[in-house]
Amino acid sequence: MQRELRDRIARRESVLKRVVEMLITSLQVDRASAEFDPDTPLFGTGLALDSVDAVEIVVALESTFGVSLDEDEAPVALRTINTLVDAVMAESAGAA
Repeated sequence: MQRELRDRIARRESVLKRVVEMLITSLQVDRASAEFDPDTPLFGTGLALDSVDAVEIVVALESTFGVSLDEDEAPVALRTINTLVDAVMAESAGAA
């Protein structure tokens, strides 16, 4: 069981790193990856992204991870970096 947990943690950290890199690249954010708090809201008082950025994120998720968000999933997945990671991991778990 501990090996499964370690593997899951390592996978989550890898996906988290790729999601942050995707955000930096697709949104052209001028921040280092270490400056991103995974629990900071993407919109509003967090990273202050807007609706155009949301579209960019959805497109980047599809091209980077092959993850498509439907209209019911998107509001939940686009809350924080961690919820983006959750969406990627759930999609890959469902495909396995």
